[in-house]
Amino acid sequence: MNPIRRTSSASRPLPRLDSLPDEVIQAILQRLNARSLVAISSVSRHLQDVANEQLIWKDLLLRDFTFWDDSFEISRKVHDVSFRDWKDLYSLRHIATVATRSNIQRMIDEPTGRLAKAHTILNRGYGIKDALLELNKDASNTDCVLAQRYWSQMVLGCLNRSVALEQWTRVRHRSDTAHPTETALACLDMFILGPNAEGDINDTFRRLDEMVDAVRTAHPELTEQTPRQKAITIAEFLREKKWIGIDEQRDYYSIEHQFLGLALRSPHRNSLPLITCVIYSYVCRAFNLRAQPVSYPMHVHAVIQPPLPSSPNDPHLDLDNRPLPSTPSDETPSDQTHLYIDPFNTSTPTPLSRMRSQLQFTAPNATTAQKTTYLLPATPRALLIRSAHNLVRSVQNTPFLSQAEQPSISVYDAAYAALFALVMFPSSAQGLASSLSDLRQHYAHHFIEDLRNYEMHILPLTTGLGVFGGDRGVTDPLVNIIRGEDSTPKKAKRRSEIRPVALGARAVLDSIGMGGGESGDGDEGVKFTVGTVFRHRRQGYTAVVYGWDGKCEMEERWILGNGVDRLGGGRGQPFYNAFVDDRSTRYVAQENIIPLGPSEFSAEDAERIFPVEIGKWFRRFDADSARFVSNVRDEYPED
Repeated sequence: MNPIRRTSSASRPLPRLDSLPDEVIQAILQRLNARSLVAISSVSRHLQDVANEQLIWKDLLLRDFTFWDDSFEISRKVHDVSFRDWKDLYSLRHIATVATRSNIQRMIDEPTGRLAKAHTILNRGYGIKDALLELNKDASNTDCVLAQRYWSQMVLGCLNRSVALEQWTRVRHRSDTAHPTETALACLDMFILGPNAEGDINDTFRRLDEMVDAVRTAHPELTEQTPRQKAITIAEFLREKKWIGIDEQRDYYSIEHQFLGLALRSPHRNSLPLITCVIYSYVCRAFNLRAQPVSYPMHVHAVIQPPLPSSPNDPHLDLDNRPLPSTPSDETPSDQTHLYIDPFNTSTPTPLSRMRSQLQFTAPNATTAQKTTYLLPATPRALLIRSAHNLVRSVQNTPFLSQAEQPSISVYDAAYAALFALVMFPSSAQGLASSLSDLRQHYAHHFIEDLRNYEMHILPLTTGLGVFGGDRGVTDPLVNIIRGEDSTPKKAKRRSEIRPVALGARAVLDSIGMGGGESGDGDEGVKFTVGTVFRHRRQGYTAVVYGWDGKCEMEERWILGNGVDRLGGGRGQPFYNAFVDDRSTRYVAQENIIPLGPSEFSAEDAERIFPVEIGKWFRRFDADSARFVSNVRDEYPED
């Protein structure tokens, strides 16, 4: 009897991929990335046909790209079964990503024309945010981690702000803007997002809608309740969940409590009364109520009104669903039509009589008309202006701390948001001129890369104000200065060409009693290089050198005001441009610099102490030498 001969499974030929049913091939290809999908399509004509299936590219596109410019109309296309150009759309996004990576690398490597390269990226629209976020994330895998992180975040910040400014322009000029109050306030968040993928305007509305869904799930009976009952139920639910208000342990005036999107996405959901009322009003409107914050003095409340009749023949109803004898006036508050709630503190309504009586103390000089206005729904403009003023006060009360001590958002970014809002929504021509001056100064000191937004959205508002010296319309000399500096190569400074204070000259000064007796730091030439980390001898802060002068080059007023001539080395010693751990820049005399070595300053210290702006001048940190690697070699070729 012959034994049965077994065939090893390893010897069986595996089926070819293109021999499988198309449905199986599609299921396999849907798990591939774009590069692999293109590669496999070259194997055979059959695989090419299957790989070109548009639904595969649709899934891949929506998986790889999160952010979209409005011009793509992606929401419409996703639901349009007749749209079949998903592969071409993916190709467009891929080309934009490659171009953005190239431009960011050129911004790192080429010291001139950076603004033009940034504008090229920004002109591609909001969809380029995916590429910028990826560049920021991948920076740690490069040899220019600090520079790539900085320039990608810089362009990303400009992009986020441009979206906010476009939305503010719509709110200003179009009465049909959906949810104008929430949109206007969500724009403030766009100034503080940084490299976060979450927190933009769309994300803010998504989180608000999640709150609505949570209320609907918890209280299915809401649809049967009266407007008064709905308002109270919603306030009770949001307060019980601690989704509104501020924890007792938190600082009431903290900057973090001023932003709608941040309040929604932070774990503790802390928000000032204004933001609390905006959240509460949005949820109320989702349940067929008319709800809006009122800009009540000292403390914002919310006012809830019954819905309008669905047809002209239907009667107007009061807060308890009872017919009203006549058509009510929205401009005349009454107990039947206007319910006031302070959801920050309680879910119990505040009687109209108390709201009126408290105005005698909170607004004693207000006219009757003004007092009535305080009880009516506030405009998006009024609420944004009030929020901006709140932000300005919080920034003024927040100390400028080191990076390690900073709150979760930058006071510089918060101030920029507030100032932009006050300029975009001025209360008067005089107020615009004042806010514009503050914004211009803040922009020049901290956001000069934001030139595109400044030109597009701010300069047109200044026509006829004569704010730049004479009535010259939208011409701002600051713009020309910034453009000139960006396009002009820096003059190289070589330490080998900087001569120490001549010993003969010092001998002459000593002979007539003006030499100070001892030689100072100026005698030794430029001791420290770009990238040197140091501690200030007298003030104690930590900083890094990003530039230097052979002698003090500041104007005479600054020299006298800072007592430079009283220093041991005087004004003749080298002075250094330094970036400090609190994000400020200083001009430091050589004698006040105490350099830090590897045993005193580590890579962990560099990451913890210095903010992302360090990448404006440096490529990376070298732990062995405890120095930052210069990215300004064009200006300091020997450092």
